[in-house]
Amino acid sequence: MRKWLAVSDAAERLGVSSSTFKRWCKRHDVVLERTPGGHRRISESVLEQLIQEIGISKHSRNSGRNVATILSTENILQLLKSRRAAELRDVVLEACAESSDIVSIIDHSLAPAMWQVGTLWQRGDLQVYEEKMCTETMSQAIDLLVPFIRKDVSAKVDAIGGSMHQGFDTIASKFVSLSLNSIGVSAYDLGPCVPADELAAAANSLDVRVVWSTHTHWDDRSDVIAQHVELRRLLPRDTYIFVGGGGLSLSARHALDFCSFFETLADMAAFTEQNVLRADSKNEDERVRHSTAKSQAMAVKPRN
Repeated sequence: MRKWLAVSDAAERLGVSSSTFKRWCKRHDVVLERTPGGHRRISESVLEQLIQEIGISKHSRNSGRNVATILSTENILQLLKSRRAAELRDVVLEACAESSDIVSIIDHSLAPAMWQVGTLWQRGDLQVYEEKMCTETMSQAIDLLVPFIRKDVSAKVDAIGGSMHQGFDTIASKFVSLSLNSIGVSAYDLGPCVPADELAAAANSLDVRVVWSTHTHWDDRSDVIAQHVELRRLLPRDTYIFVGGGGLSLSARHALDFCSFFETLADMAAFTEQNVLRADSKNEDERVRHSTAKSQAMAVKPRN
């Protein structure tokens, strides 16, 4: 006979909250059976299949972890140094009550940890290979998060971006893509070293509403500013250009006054929801009303 588990028991076995467990079941098309009293149940065999599909490590189960503690910079650094990408993914998912929570987690936990990696490397406290492994582990963790964070509904707004620098800002661009996905935007990360003309060609081909460029290693070189000016020239006027990262001087901001600058992903997400998603939704409603009114007018038009 099959053994059945309550949702709370199954979630405890995986070391996550019940809400996270139910979201994982939905994402992986696991149908929870219902008892005559309406309670959800899952069989042990189906639970094991889900565990294998998600790839949850045995270390993560029944660990009794405090998510707030594990999301500290120190603990994330340990996960990065020991190359535990899957465990980092599990911790992040456990902390996400909603997909959009990933924005705050990146701002307050993941991004500071990567900043610390760079600081330690510059001070000589991390070897080059250690910095590379930390960066690769974070990149893997983000890729593992994408299937869980991306909205199920068909996105009405597309975005594309990357970094114009060579070898810089790979993780920063991934953070932007994941954050936009979490609020209902279909985002495509092209990675580092993307010239303005190629970024514009991709954006125009996909007819996106938002183009982003990450610059955590910003400087005021004339060629960097010129690349953004060229990008603006090649894009439709109603396309938003987002620039992220700290350290932008006032002179750079003035030179690129056609861009929207964001110090945090939370600022970017709030701006996108207010000025892009809601605006598009409002315009769609207007189009529907106009089309409906036109159809009704044609239906009652008297015949000659």
